[in-house]
Amino acid sequence: MTKTIFISFIFILAFVSIASAQTDDLAPGAISSFLPQKSGDRVEEAYAAGKNAMYAGDWQKMLDSYSQVVKAGGAHADEALYWQAYAQHKLGRAADALNSIAQFKRQYPRSKWLNDVSALELEIRPSTAQTMSTESDCDLKILAVNSLMNTDPDRALPILEKLLGNNGNAGQCGGQILDKALFVLSQSDDPQARDLMLKIATGKLHPELQQKAIHYIGVAGNHEALMKIYTESTSVDAKRSALHSLGISGGCKELLTLSGPEKDASLVREAIHSMGIAGCRDQLRDLYSKATSPDVKRDLLHSTIVSGDTELQEKVAHSDPDPKMRAEAVKDLGISGGCKQLTDFAGEKDPDVMHSAIHAMGVGGCRDQLRDLYSKTTNRDLKGDILHTTIVSGDTELQEKVALSDPDPELRAQAIKDLGISGGSSDTLVKIYQSNQSADVRDAAINALFIKGDAHSLVELARKETNPELRKEIVGKLSVMGSREANDYLMEILNK
Repeated sequence: MTKTIFISFIFILAFVSIASAQTDDLAPGAISSFLPQKSGDRVEEAYAAGKNAMYAGDWQKMLDSYSQVVKAGGAHADEALYWQAYAQHKLGRAADALNSIAQFKRQYPRSKWLNDVSALELEIRPSTAQTMSTESDCDLKILAVNSLMNTDPDRALPILEKLLGNNGNAGQCGGQILDKALFVLSQSDDPQARDLMLKIATGKLHPELQQKAIHYIGVAGNHEALMKIYTESTSVDAKRSALHSLGISGGCKELLTLSGPEKDASLVREAIHSMGIAGCRDQLRDLYSKATSPDVKRDLLHSTIVSGDTELQEKVAHSDPDPKMRAEAVKDLGISGGCKQLTDFAGEKDPDVMHSAIHAMGVGGCRDQLRDLYSKTTNRDLKGDILHTTIVSGDTELQEKVALSDPDPELRAQAIKDLGISGGSSDTLVKIYQSNQSADVRDAAINALFIKGDAHSLVELARKETNPELRKEIVGKLSVMGSREANDYLMEILNK
């Protein structure tokens, strides 16, 4: 008996060694990235973080962590939904907790956590009536504050000042009254109201409300006030908020004026980004033509993604003397969806620009253009680059076509690997394996099925394979997959 166990142990060790040797051709980290048992790592981390937060009494973090687990589904989803409701209850969000409990009862009527959920519901409901009454009072108060927009300024302003002075009963209504009072104040054209709003926005009154005040001034489109906030404030955060609010309200002229003399690189970057939000294409083009710093040029280019200025992207990609900047512009064209323009760069002499163009087409989902380019080019390296982009664009159709019919065995092998990474059809991979005698192609098909985590197909191939070396390779992959079907097959081998 002891001898039999020892021989079995040696046999399993041999399979593990084979598996290790057979996975050397995978890219670094490929196994850890694609093994089925690793796919839930993030969910497990969120689950563990939720428990740690619960023990620490950090209810918000607990809620955020368990909500991730609920969204992902899986083995812990019912338990996570219970703890989500529990955290919501601890945070005083009775209505949300009851909604979570109702969701639990609909989705998991037979869960072992059902009794705990029912007990939690009983604990919450006695306080619900009082909470609803409080919420109803808050709704009435918010409506009353909102009505001040249509009230005579001489009457409304003292009321708003009083609300802001005592924080708008923030503790009672979760800050909603305070927020509404500030918004109503920002919408007033009354000089006194504007003066009060400006004092808050510049931090002279109620500094805790400064950021919110700047935001509402931006919503109101008061560019003059935002300029004053920027020039008078010494706070970088306040300046950054003013720039962002100018972007939201379309203050292109003001943003250009402020960005010129600014010495703080982070504020210049914020101004450029805000110009992108505002769609300030003329101003951004003017700045690009005058800029000498590569960092500033790069920031200006990135802003074109937000503003949608493919014209500037294309111009830089064609004519900028700096190849790195041209490559950057090509990448941005891909993100902006400039498929038609990108095809012009496929024959680019500079390899970095050409590579960026191919990659950008993948990012931009330019499948038709990439397929057409693959069919026309005779450059093997270019074909390889195009194949790699199919992983980004998800073009399993091109991968399958190359894997099945390309005359170059190395390109076929690469396409098969890419099929595995992209989650291509297992039936296609099995067909490729069975219809091809090339060792490289067959090896690529085995690796692709392994990366997909398709233990079933590998077991079926192993059962039918008569070549001892290929069968050994398949079994080696199965021995490290951690799949129940794979382990059952390995036990079959050991029991023979």
